[in-house]
Amino acid sequence: MIINREWAMPSEYTFTIKPIVELLEKYVGNGKGWIDPFAGTSKWATITNDHNPEFDTHYHLEALDFVNQLKKMYRGVLFDPPYSYRQVSEHYKVIGKKATQLDTSTRFYNRVLNPIANKLILGGTAISFGWNSTGFGKKRGFAIIEILLVNHGGYHNDTIVTVERKMQNK
Repeated sequence: MIINREWAMPSEYTFTIKPIVELLEKYVGNGKGWIDPFAGTSKWATITNDHNPEFDTHYHLEALDFVNQLKKMYRGVLFDPPYSYRQVSEHYKVIGKKATQLDTSTRFYNRVLNPIANKLILGGTAISFGWNSTGFGKKRGFAIIEILLVNHGGYHNDTIVTVERKMQNK
């Protein structure tokens, strides 16, 4: 496993942060066969979704609905959800919805992670972003191959990027 630590200015648009861009170039390339259920402004994946209709994505569905409607298997996923329950609430508020108790619990992440794991080919790659390195995990058949810690200085939380390979179907 590779662990790197870099410094970069923070940005609400994760995929514009230089060390993260470099990591995406290494693993994602042209994005063919990749999905992104929380894309925002990102164009790294060939199939993108964001529940906010103001973003230029292929779909504007809740992440779970997006994943459940996918019919094929994919090479990789970019998993960049809101990092905290407060951020989840803010994202819902922007589109005029109120976050439920389910949306602000660990089930928010797990209910999307489980079906995504089943949509990746064996040997596929999951790249998760957040304030922890939990990622998809061993229980879903994944093994960590790289962790990137992006320090933003001062009192900003690091952005933690976890790159995993799907080793087995669960």
